[in-house]
Amino acid sequence: MKHRSRKALIHGNFEILHTGHVRLFFYAKEVASELVVALCIQGLDDVEIERRLSSLRAIPVIDDLITFNNIDEMITETKPNVIIKGREFASIENIEEKLISKHGGTVIFSSGGDDLLQTNVLPTLLSHSGKLTNPILNYLNRNKIDLDQLKETINRFPKTKILVVGDVILDEFIECAPTGVSQESSTLVARPLWSKQFLGGAGIVAAHCSSLGAEASLLTILGSDKESESIREFCREFKVKLHEIHDFNHPTVLKQRFKTRQQTLFRLNRFSQEGISKSIRSALYDEFRGIVGKFDAVIFADFSYGLFDTEDVQDLVKYAKGEGVFISADSQSSSQIGNLARFIGANLICPTEREARMEIRDKDGLIVLSQKLMARMDSEFIFLKLGSDGLLINGTGIKTDHIAALNENPLDVSGAGDSLLAISTLAFAAKDKPSVAALLGSLAAAIQVSRSGNIPITNYELIDLINKLD
Repeated sequence: MKHRSRKALIHGNFEILHTGHVRLFFYAKEVASELVVALCIQGLDDVEIERRLSSLRAIPVIDDLITFNNIDEMITETKPNVIIKGREFASIENIEEKLISKHGGTVIFSSGGDDLLQTNVLPTLLSHSGKLTNPILNYLNRNKIDLDQLKETINRFPKTKILVVGDVILDEFIECAPTGVSQESSTLVARPLWSKQFLGGAGIVAAHCSSLGAEASLLTILGSDKESESIREFCREFKVKLHEIHDFNHPTVLKQRFKTRQQTLFRLNRFSQEGISKSIRSALYDEFRGIVGKFDAVIFADFSYGLFDTEDVQDLVKYAKGEGVFISADSQSSSQIGNLARFIGANLICPTEREARMEIRDKDGLIVLSQKLMARMDSEFIFLKLGSDGLLINGTGIKTDHIAALNENPLDVSGAGDSLLAISTLAFAAKDKPSVAALLGSLAAAIQVSRSGNIPITNYELIDLINKLD
């Protein structure tokens, strides 16, 4: 139970205020009645000090916000009962332990309580007027990105060639009208009004790339059902070149969502639990080796429906790297259980926090979590998806950064990760830097979650949103 007279202290530079910090702030209020946050201002000018203080003022659980130059003097004056630091500092010497012990205090190392907490208190970036507000402008300034650079990157997308490999899905939305409740079993009864199908899975990843001008190809396995013909029709419509391997024993994955007034009543997934035969998988992998060298980037979009085999995929990643191809990968764990370790060696990985923690199996803070996962995956960059808390960016040779969620009123979040993966990879293929790739991917995700169903994003939509930054 919280001791009502306890004072907690959290101190730092807070150059980039991200979700990991906010989780510590919330945790502090669980162990103490008063939270003091201290900003180190050594070497900072007045403008930068005010920028960092302004971000911290937006956090409602901070009771007192102070600045300091000398940590010894600050702790002596503040006299906290407890100092809270990230779990990653627990194994090293901490000067705070000596300083706080002088008046009977202690240091707690934590990742912030509930590891999957989504605080959603960082400043909203998309205002009601449609204009993007100061936090995103700060991101542009600290990464030395101008709006023309973003548009120039988009204009280079048509010069890129992208190969997407993964499970293709046919999504169907069925709008229903509730008619009442069954008197026999208290079950909601509804009647279907209309239905609409969308291209999903690896298919929509390829469609995003094509819609933005890239020469996009999709390598996948299709069955011999009516759903596979719908997939082929979507690929023709979205100008995605389809490289399909036929498997008559493996039906196309069909996901049906029964909805009423934007609320999902029930989801029905049809897929085979039988494994793909060795001969079919070999044919797909042979096709991959025959074409991958023609592309600037390959996206492994794993939706965990049996297309990938861990050991064999490792050979494909090594083969693609040998061809000098940029590799990005995502292995989703939603209704299915993914396995990100299949794609060790990928240049970019885009897991959710839950997927990252499933792989690492520890409770470290977000930055250490991302660093450990990059090391295990032998990856250059990680874009860690935090849901309503946005995106944490980490990577070789770059500073850790954070982009808050860019849409405060999402309609359907199910396609956000696919659009982020596609557009971020396009930016890397267009030879731009990670900060640009992450921002363009986040802007694409903001567009995607504003509508129901997977619809390929266009360069006009991206540029229109970029113009709102001005």
